[in-house]
Amino acid sequence: MLKTQPFATTSGDYLSVLLSFWLPRYGWTVVVPVLVCATLGFAVDERLLLVALMLVFIVVPMVMSFLYTYYMLTPEARRAVLRKEVEIVEGKHIRLVYLPDEKADEDATNRQNRMMLKSREAMPSELKLPKSAIPEPEMILWSDVKEVKYTSRFIVYLLNGARLNFLLIPHQALQN
Repeated sequence: MLKTQPFATTSGDYLSVLLSFWLPRYGWTVVVPVLVCATLGFAVDERLLLVALMLVFIVVPMVMSFLYTYYMLTPEARRAVLRKEVEIVEGKHIRLVYLPDEKADEDATNRQNRMMLKSREAMPSELKLPKSAIPEPEMILWSDVKEVKYTSRFIVYLLNGARLNFLLIPHQALQN
């Protein structure tokens, strides 16, 4: 059994790994129209250069927003950004144990203190904040793992599902 140290990854890390899988598969659908318009713009009509620029500055950001809403706003994407420990038993399962994020609770306390009205009559003696909801531990069966890939910063477990799901584990979390 392999157990990681507590870690959390950012949504930027998740997006960069997502793009590294998505671009080789579908990136040509974005690049080819831009190249065709640019080539025809130089050869036939300069106005097609404007079309190529419109594709780059209007269509490509829309594709990026599609990727964000389709992949990153899913319940499965929470695996990437919540603080957790991972227990890996190769051939059997991967167990995710979610941990509280101390920084988020501290930020909520500071925010509530800043927003609180400072009246003499209504000064609470004790500040009670709702704890952020921590999901229950999650078990991923090894049969749900399609492939394991290694990047320069992460071990990526590609998971079965309707969408491209994966679990990121930083190499630093595995070091003792």
